[in-house]
Amino acid sequence: MKETIALENPQYSGGVPDDMRQGLSDTTSRVANRSMIIWGEHCSECAAPACYSACSFYSPRADGHCRRFVHGIEDVDAIKPSEGSATRIVFRQWGKLEGRGPVKPYAAAAALERQSNTVRGNVPLNFPYLARRAAWKHTERDRSQSQGSPSGFDGFVIEGCALTGNPVHFTLTIVPANKATQAIFQTKFVFHATWSRHVIPMATIARQIDLSTDHLIQIEPVGDAQGLEVIFGLIDFVTWAPGKAPADTKAPLAAAKFAKVVVWDLDHTVWDGILLEDGAEGVTLRHGVRTAMEALDARGILQSVASKNNLDEAEAALAYHGLSEFILAPQIGWGPKSESLSRLAQILNLGLDSFVFIDDQAFERGEVGEAHPFVTVLPETAVDGLLARGQFDVPITPESKGRRALYAVEAQRSIAAETSGSDYQTFLRSCDLKLEIAPLTAADSERVYELSQRTNQLNVAATRYSRDDVAAMISQSKTVQGWTMRCEDRFGDYGLIGFALFDENKGQLLDFFMSCRVQRKQVEAAFLEWLRRKMMDAQCAKMSVRWRKAVRNGPAVEMFEVLGFHLYKDDEENGTLTRTLSDAFDGADIVELIIQAGDVCEPHNDQAEFAKAG
Repeated sequence: MKETIALENPQYSGGVPDDMRQGLSDTTSRVANRSMIIWGEHCSECAAPACYSACSFYSPRADGHCRRFVHGIEDVDAIKPSEGSATRIVFRQWGKLEGRGPVKPYAAAAALERQSNTVRGNVPLNFPYLARRAAWKHTERDRSQSQGSPSGFDGFVIEGCALTGNPVHFTLTIVPANKATQAIFQTKFVFHATWSRHVIPMATIARQIDLSTDHLIQIEPVGDAQGLEVIFGLIDFVTWAPGKAPADTKAPLAAAKFAKVVVWDLDHTVWDGILLEDGAEGVTLRHGVRTAMEALDARGILQSVASKNNLDEAEAALAYHGLSEFILAPQIGWGPKSESLSRLAQILNLGLDSFVFIDDQAFERGEVGEAHPFVTVLPETAVDGLLARGQFDVPITPESKGRRALYAVEAQRSIAAETSGSDYQTFLRSCDLKLEIAPLTAADSERVYELSQRTNQLNVAATRYSRDDVAAMISQSKTVQGWTMRCEDRFGDYGLIGFALFDENKGQLLDFFMSCRVQRKQVEAAFLEWLRRKMMDAQCAKMSVRWRKAVRNGPAVEMFEVLGFHLYKDDEENGTLTRTLSDAFDGADIVELIIQAGDVCEPHNDQAEFAKAG
């Protein structure tokens, strides 16, 4: 038996390019964990065992199966364990590599890879065929226990070089092992005479397929494979060590921590069937869709539709199945769905990083994912587990339950603004905007917590409060006060839309975050004008705002700069926005102030009115 294994997997002792040796070592030093996919040789046209008697390319191995590679999968013994591991393959016609995964991450120490195959799952690409088959069985238990955690990996790595002089083109294909869905992921890569490393971010793969299920990963030469000679290094799902992601690797773009909008496809996603063929009565709601929509709505997560259908028929079908009430600004037509999401983001005034898009078609998911990398893209199979995703783990508050109604009113505001025939400032004055400012109380603590978690663009200090943090503010020193902001206009009530934490001793806003729903309505100017007057009464000369850099809070800095503040950076991540108190804030007189708890301010001018309430 040992002789058989040796014949199936001879050692390759030929030359190894220096750049590949360096590249392998570099990759090894960067990888913290990997999936340990067990690779085997397969045939792209295989119909085994029936093809053995008919195929002219059949060449039996010692175990009777067909030899797809000339020498099997060969260990490159010139590579030291500390450098990683490498494998030589000389392809025959229709030969391809195939493995299954991803399974849970394993520590990626090179020495561990060289241990006996009795160590569960720790079998590298270059292990002998029979040992690899035994290890495959060991990993079946891990595979069944580990599905649903593809987020543990950062990407899929393929490295190597061609030994035949000419470039060798490959396809990487990831297909479901059980073929329950037709969704696949496929991309191309090229090996040259010099070593190269290709990294596909996990987010890119996840846009097209659901990696929480078992998949076959296939690597196949393009065109005539006969005689192609290649050295492979690492081929696996990996997690990079902290701070060790390769510089030539694009970091996957991250979605917001919490989702604000879910955009549904219709055919074969919301319902089974094709509306244009089956009609509204012929399609049936898919399992779990109504439950998911009701729960998302209760959590204040907005929902819309992006579907390639006829508008009238789609809206009628949504009404027939009782779903219209959950849907805002449906985007139904025949254009690219990425454009539909762009329009929705503009209508709702929300960042695309807070969007989740659900579609059964890999093409549509890929098109949206390429155009909007920050959007979370999911297949229709994700509906059953949708509510368990961390993005939807948001508190239910009175404001969240009414959020859909607020945004429906906002759509009316947008229409009114477009048809008013007047300039924007004149339109704002006609809206009867009112801002109520009140001290933070326990009754509002849950909403302030929620707002801190959800607000990205207009969160100047990038704050994420815990519930305990908010509770502590209520009883803290009187010199540091938390203020809530509520807003309404002639169209309806916005609810609690903002929070500020002010240190009277320093004359500084330690925190200021506000919902995007009231952006550009001069609400921020009205609040700051009220605060300016309080500070002038206290003989202050200037006002400052604490700033901390975040990926998405650039609009907050822009808002304060428009209001006359100047940013002074302590470093690249922290600083202060500062403004003198001599000049009033432009536009503050548009908004009527209502001040709670005994604070009285004089009006900005004759057009503004400040009242004491409570």
